Amino acid sequence: MEHCKVCGSHKHVCRVCGAELHRRFDDFILRAEIIYAIFMAWGYAAAAEAVIRADNWKGFPLLAISTFVLIRFFFAPTRNLHAAALLSERHKSWRWVVFTLDFPILIFHSFAYYTMCIAVRGSEENAYRFFQWFIILLSANVVWLFFIALRMHLLHRHTHYGTFIKWCVNNFVSVVLFFIASYIWSGSAASFFGLFFAKEAAFVIHAGVPLYWVFFWIALANCIADVILTASDYLGFDS
Repeated sequence: MEHCKVCGSHKHVCRVCGAELHRRFDDFILRAEIIYAIFMAWGYAAAAEAVIRADNWKGFPLLAISTFVLIRFFFAPTRNLHAAALLSERHKSWRWVVFTLDFPILIFHSFAYYTMCIAVRGSEENAYRFFQWFIILLSANVVWLFFIALRMHLLHRHTHYGTFIKWCVNNFVSVVLFFIASYIWSGSAASFFGLFFAKEAAFVIHAGVPLYWVFFWIALANCIADVILTASDYLGFDS
């Protein structure tokens, strides 16, 4: 912890790139983490309660995916928003992007996860809603990681650039696999894009349908690959 020579406030200095993160910006990230954590914890509690209260364990695979996603995305404020803040510290013309792009996408991540978890309880189409919001969550994350990596490239700040690319590619490949599975099952590309925009379920997915397990294994593989590839970054260690 050092003091800023200009304003006198405390600041964090990255030992790798030398970027500064002032106390007020640090407070902003902390508050973002609190808002984000409330939605994430609230959603997971709803999913766990639904499985516990159910008459059977059919919802357990969805809860397992929810658990992995919670582990992965719980660190998004510290990881992604912090990286965006460090990028903007030395480039004032980019600071507005943090408030107009990064922060709204962060909140949308928590909303998508919450909605995904809420879908664990409900009617027979609950699995459709679950995977619908899981795919939306991955897609939003791909967009966010792409724009952070793009800023790193444009500003010539390549620290952890490879990590963001790995996260982005892993999630993009999974979205493509969901598209292929959906197209093979329904015979129409429109059914996949309905996952993003349709209010009505395009098709029913439950444990007795093969597509349910195809979606489940794609989601599980996505989570496992993400954790294996970037465990050091989640823990805060240098890769």
